[in-house]
Amino acid sequence: MLLSIEKLVSQGRALALGGGGKQVLVREALPEEVVEAAIEREHASYTMATTTTVVEPNPRRITPPCPYWGICGGCDFQYAEATYQAEVKEAIVIDSLERIGGVKADSYDIQQQVTGSGWDYRSRARFFVDLHQRRVGFLGRLSNTLVPIDHCPVLVPPLNALLSDPKRLFDGARREMFANRITKSGLVEVAAFADQEQAVLLGEEIRVEVGPKDFVLSPTVFFQSNLHLLPALGAYVSSLVEGETVMDLYSGVGTFASFVEEAGRTVIAVERQKQCLAFARRNAPNARFFTEAAETWAKRQTVAVETIIVDPPRTGLDAALPSLMASWKPRRIIYVSCDEASLARDVKRFGQYGYLVRSLRLFDLYPQTFHTESVVLLTSANDA
Repeated sequence: MLLSIEKLVSQGRALALGGGGKQVLVREALPEEVVEAAIEREHASYTMATTTTVVEPNPRRITPPCPYWGICGGCDFQYAEATYQAEVKEAIVIDSLERIGGVKADSYDIQQQVTGSGWDYRSRARFFVDLHQRRVGFLGRLSNTLVPIDHCPVLVPPLNALLSDPKRLFDGARREMFANRITKSGLVEVAAFADQEQAVLLGEEIRVEVGPKDFVLSPTVFFQSNLHLLPALGAYVSSLVEGETVMDLYSGVGTFASFVEEAGRTVIAVERQKQCLAFARRNAPNARFFTEAAETWAKRQTVAVETIIVDPPRTGLDAALPSLMASWKPRRIIYVSCDEASLARDVKRFGQYGYLVRSLRLFDLYPQTFHTESVVLLTSANDA
């Protein structure tokens, strides 16, 4: 089918109108393009499709530079200039806030996006190892098949060194295999994390510098993978905090708790994963930590808190949390999100309790992909 692309929406799909005005969501297309697309599957109200030929390209379309493009499942947005990628992702977030959250773009402040290098930035990786054939790489696009790789252009040098000389990955895979941690396809997943100097695997610890802060972690816990932009993210979130009592829900290894703790301030941090919490106690030693799911812990609390920071997983907040958080009457809610659809849904829920979006700032932590990090500040409608 021949389609004229209107815009990009959540997850990077391009929106077009097909026959009868039915919406078509298309892979690998850009705004203002005309493409030929093949139907993937039909739904009652929309069609999923994939671009087969770009008839009229967007002038900022490029040929993906990575030789593994289209085979490896790691990157999904290499076909646009880096600066245009950032522009498109910001437009997707703004569109989601309006379309899903009901928040018009002229009702809040959109601050300048923070961007960095599109290559050699990623410090965290999950390698897949085939011990029988002694191959390493990543999973293929939309598959569980191994794509052998000897160099990945988005990884920092110490992680690429593991690909060029995979002995440590083979050793780590053997340890995981003996612990019965092996995928259904017979591959072994080996988590790795690196700064610019060294890489560690699995449960090994590493200390990394993030601006003025040091963090201890291991590859088996979540930590942002772009150490170049993370200092700016931490500093920005800290700059939005007000008051003497701050709550950090989904605190992970204590990233934001560490940035906001200071003399005379009480930081309450909640994290359900005990391994993360063990690192968090070391990274933010002055905070008060609780080991429990945020929504479970919150149901028992009647607290007075000036600022709440939430950095939930991609699925967003539990449905009960916005009302519980609003009941504590915080002056500020700082929502850090890696998924624009769940962010918009939760912002709409906060609106029911009188909290409005005041500002949005994006951090392009994941160039060459459609993922981005959004920071939204909400305050009470009564707080001008």
